[in-house]
Amino acid sequence: MNRRHAVWLGLAIGLLAGCSEPPYPLPDRNAADVQAEEERLATLLPGTLLSGPGTCDVRLLGREGPSSFAWAHCEAAPGPGVPFGMSIPVRVDGERVTQPGDGSDYSASVRRMFPERLADAVLEDDRRLRP
Repeated sequence: MNRRHAVWLGLAIGLLAGCSEPPYPLPDRNAADVQAEEERLATLLPGTLLSGPGTCDVRLLGREGPSSFAWAHCEAAPGPGVPFGMSIPVRVDGERVTQPGDGSDYSASVRRMFPERLADAVLEDDRRLRP
């Protein structure tokens, strides 16, 4: 009986290990093209996401054709009123920025914006994706 349990346990462990995927692969931030794209996005995003002056830290998550996928942490420029900031995943096609919907639309919109494995990582709230 012990031998049978050992075989089943081995099969179960093998099955579970085979089902798990490695973490989503992120671009190398030391690569010149990745740094250039992160700088381009950091310049583009404040005007779109904040509707005015501010700064964004950006982590490029990947590219597919003309699309760039990133996580942006942005803060509005200091001024009168309440300070404003946001930390969100974005898709950028040229100069067009797409951000996920709020509330109940968040998950579905992330799935529309990103390739499947990246959408899964974003929805799992993988902290490696943040700038």
